[in-house]
Amino acid sequence: MGHLSRVARLLAIAAMLLASFGAPPSVDAFSGFGAMRADATYGRDMTFSVQLSGGAPTDLELLLDFEGTDATFVAPVTASGDSATYRWDANQDYVTPNTSIGYRWRATIGDRVVTSPEAELLYDDDRAGLGWGTATVGDTVLHWVGGAEDQARHFGDLAAGAAQRAEGILGHALNAPVDIFVYRDRDQFFGALGPGAREWTGAAAYPELRTVFMYLEGNPQSYLDSVVTHEVTHVVFADATDNPYHRPARWLNEGFATWSEQQSAADQRPLVASMAGSGLLAFPAIDEQFPIDDTSARLAYAEGATMIDMILSQHGRGAMARLASAYRDGRTDAQALRQATGEPAEQLYRDYFDSFGAAQPRPVAPDPLLPSIVRTPSEPGASGAPGPGGGPTAAPADGSPTPATDATPAWLLLVLIAAGVVIVAWAVWRAASSARRGG
Repeated sequence: MGHLSRVARLLAIAAMLLASFGAPPSVDAFSGFGAMRADATYGRDMTFSVQLSGGAPTDLELLLDFEGTDATFVAPVTASGDSATYRWDANQDYVTPNTSIGYRWRATIGDRVVTSPEAELLYDDDRAGLGWGTATVGDTVLHWVGGAEDQARHFGDLAAGAAQRAEGILGHALNAPVDIFVYRDRDQFFGALGPGAREWTGAAAYPELRTVFMYLEGNPQSYLDSVVTHEVTHVVFADATDNPYHRPARWLNEGFATWSEQQSAADQRPLVASMAGSGLLAFPAIDEQFPIDDTSARLAYAEGATMIDMILSQHGRGAMARLASAYRDGRTDAQALRQATGEPAEQLYRDYFDSFGAAQPRPVAPDPLLPSIVRTPSEPGASGAPGPGGGPTAAPADGSPTPATDATPAWLLLVLIAAGVVIVAWAVWRAASSARRGG
């Protein structure tokens, strides 16, 4: 029995040593967050740092809330002594300029959670050589590059008029001012839009950021004036239809902004009429995105504008206010159109295509998948080596599973398991016998 006692003591000591190795270091010294700092260089990075009073906690995280989104980005951070730093690589993970980012630190010490006060970082376009000028005109904050102040102030006047007209039609006022950034040339402009911008883009609105980007070089004045009206209207439309469920149909949004340029769709009607014979786009097909190619994209804008024009002419300007109200109440696209016009969406679409003498667009059925021509190793003449087609064989043509030819037989697995049980039992018996002899 003395031998067994010694074994028990050794096992207990080993368990204590293992427990001490696995235990986390003491973090009782952490007493709170000290000074916080954040800085950003556009297109390169954003850095966030914090001082840790008394040392590092067990777990440390940085919480980031990007303007225009409801989600919180949580980044685990490894502390270094009594401080910690997190770097966001803006070259890899694009962030739109003029985005406000709320940030706070969170520490976990056992069952206790400590959160720092929230601070804010503005991720702005501070590229060298831009030299921004800024002025406020009504509900518009203007930002311009170089000597474009007079032009920018002109855009501010246009933006004020566009917002007022859109507010009157939609029955809803702007929630807050709008920022307009006027770049000098195309390269500066596309440097702000980041990856994914389509090459024909001349201006862009980010309603969630209340921001409009545009550029001057090579664009006629008439186009620039229309662009300001179009993009500011997007921001008013976003405010008027804001809801926590979904965005309105893309064609409605773009259609209303395009119609608002001239308070008419007269310029878009000829394009729709010219394409009526070859086929128009179905409205459900442009609910989320517009086509990538220039011609089809222009048709999508034109269809949206002419549909808005039809709604307003047949149901009055109050229809758009009813539409916006329906979206704010969380209605679907079809429900909002019904509330605005009194007609089912399908009937509205039919009336639209009939007005152009166009056939109702029909869904395109997908081609059926052809049977597989790849043979499996179990088929006669098949092997794992590349055949005439250059690749190894795979699944059968009918899609049924092919039995594995190299699997271990079940009886052999049972024999191995039984042998393992016998070996373990023998080892236990030997240890017990040795203990008895030693006692």
